[in-house]
Amino acid sequence: MNLLSPMFLLLAQTGGTGGGFWFPESASTVAPEVDFAFDFITGISIFFFVLIVGVMLWFMFKYRRRGHLPSMESPTHNTPLEITWTAIPMILVVLIFYIGLKGYVNITTPPENSYEIEAVGQQWYWSFNYPNGATDINILHVPVGRPVKINLRANDVIHALFIPAFRVKMDAVPGRRTELWFEATREGEFELYCAEYCGTQHSQMVGKVIVYNQFAFEAKIDELANWLDKVPDEDLHKAGVILYNYCSTCHTVDGSPLIGPSFQETHELFKSGGTRKLADGSAVTVNEDYLRSSIRKPSDQIAASAQGVAYPSSMTPNIADQLGTRGVEAMIQMLMRLDELVDAEGKLKKVERADIVVGTEEPQ
Repeated sequence: MNLLSPMFLLLAQTGGTGGGFWFPESASTVAPEVDFAFDFITGISIFFFVLIVGVMLWFMFKYRRRGHLPSMESPTHNTPLEITWTAIPMILVVLIFYIGLKGYVNITTPPENSYEIEAVGQQWYWSFNYPNGATDINILHVPVGRPVKINLRANDVIHALFIPAFRVKMDAVPGRRTELWFEATREGEFELYCAEYCGTQHSQMVGKVIVYNQFAFEAKIDELANWLDKVPDEDLHKAGVILYNYCSTCHTVDGSPLIGPSFQETHELFKSGGTRKLADGSAVTVNEDYLRSSIRKPSDQIAASAQGVAYPSSMTPNIADQLGTRGVEAMIQMLMRLDELVDAEGKLKKVERADIVVGTEEPQ
């Protein structure tokens, strides 16, 4: 343990939320170190800015020209002054390096007993996969007071997982594995972002972190792993509303254009037995088989708009694997019965898991 460690540990344990003018609230064990380093460097910068500008202004006033005075020989060397303005900056720079290096090593070295979660970045959402098979979209569930290691990868382009309240950020790079870790210090909900520009819907790639006590966390993860199996067949279309998070960045439900065809358009074509134009100039009847095929093999039949322009082929190739067999059926049922699930304004009615899952309760 070094000299600064007790200070950071005390800040984390006292429950201070940090934040303020520069930062959002603080909610992890590494946040005090990051905040201290930033405040320390900022404080030094402000001090020397005020000192240098103040002295400069004073010299401008004190030694301003007052008529024609004879020239005087100026000093060319002052050893004590030169030693001072060399030694002090050197000490400060070494101290800043030490604080930064210590924080970097801590942030990049997860504890051995960390709980591991896989985070997959794709246009334009995060998929979080848990050891028990649970999956959630754009919502990261973690326990309080326990180190959590996030194993990152990307399916398409570079993304970056950024949790401001935890002061952690790491790129997710296609073809590579990266990681970050944190330990949440209090329960609550905190914002989560993609911090690397990843395409037209980058600004919509947002989510949240929910921190639970250990009992509630275990109950939540167990629910996420099994909830679809506990939804009665007659309510499976309502489960599609919850799973819509997988699709919302590319498909609307109110008919407005986005990256892919609106679910409203697909639903109307299904009800009327209509056909959809494809990018290759052909057409396909929108029936249950088409809906299933478009989810399981999204790149086989690229849809085209009413003007004949092909939609981008950016749908996640393994979306069916993420949804699972029952999840795919839920999305198909949702598309077929969409008119039952939207209100008069064309927005999806709110559906909670507790409303459709039989024999479970939301963890407290």
